Amino acid sequence: MKESTISIIEHVIAVLSFFGVGIYSFLRRDELRRSTQRAMGLFYAILSVSVLFGMINLARLGYELLGGAENLISTDLDIVAEISGIIIQSVLILLLFSQKIVIERRPNPARVLAIGAHPDDIEIAAGGTLAKMRDAGYQITALVLTQGEGGGNGVARQDEARSGAEFLGLNDIEVLDCTDTRLMTDAVDVTNAIEATIERTNPNIIFTHSNHDIHQDHQLVFESTLRAARNTRTTILCYESPSVTQDFHPTYFVDVGKYVDIKIQAVREHRDQRKKTYVKADLIRSKLSFRGSQAKVEYAEGFEVVRMVSLL
Repeated sequence: MKESTISIIEHVIAVLSFFGVGIYSFLRRDELRRSTQRAMGLFYAILSVSVLFGMINLARLGYELLGGAENLISTDLDIVAEISGIIIQSVLILLLFSQKIVIERRPNPARVLAIGAHPDDIEIAAGGTLAKMRDAGYQITALVLTQGEGGGNGVARQDEARSGAEFLGLNDIEVLDCTDTRLMTDAVDVTNAIEATIERTNPNIIFTHSNHDIHQDHQLVFESTLRAARNTRTTILCYESPSVTQDFHPTYFVDVGKYVDIKIQAVREHRDQRKKTYVKADLIRSKLSFRGSQAKVEYAEGFEVVRMVSLL
């Protein structure tokens, strides 16, 4: 292979490595890895080729310096350029490895049930916490009681609920067809549905709506959850939806600093609701910042504790 061809290939690989590291670092900061897993495969392929060419460059440089190829290096400047290229490439490779996400998984992961009255309730209120739990190995089931037809396109919204759950990495989601905005008329069915899901999943932790909420559906889901879980040894946490009142006072906080953008993107999956003010990224971020200030971290989600049961 001619020297010019080798140089061209080396430069192309170096450029690809540089952009691979840069893009990967950006994704690491924003934690948007769930929607870019296929792209990660490409970056790892680039990394592998970079390592290969780095080894070839090292062997070639050693061969040249030992005099095995007198015509390949004509000046001391060429030697400096070769060494600099290898150093830069090595640094880029190290940077890429340093950005690799390491997820600490619990040895005995808990089972979680997240309950929402409407398709976007869970993501808006607890999306960061659920994503963090899923990365730690928790088994998470979501139960949505209505298709949200009272506030949008019911068919589209149930599909968006599944997309949001998939983006968060949840294990399972069930979307029922109780009457949106009039859950009171289906109160028995709602309680039975929650109770059946509890029996099926045997959760250690349940997330549900707060009693301090002016939305009638949310209040009904809160009451139904307590009825359905009345005989269980289960932690029950109430999350903060946009319609909570000033009486909502969280005493349990989850640091979601690394999951802010995952939460925002999960909410964005609900495109049918994109005109609603409370789904705007800046508002979501500001609420997380406010709860974070209460918890003495940068970003947090806050929950009211109905019952806290140790997993030990």
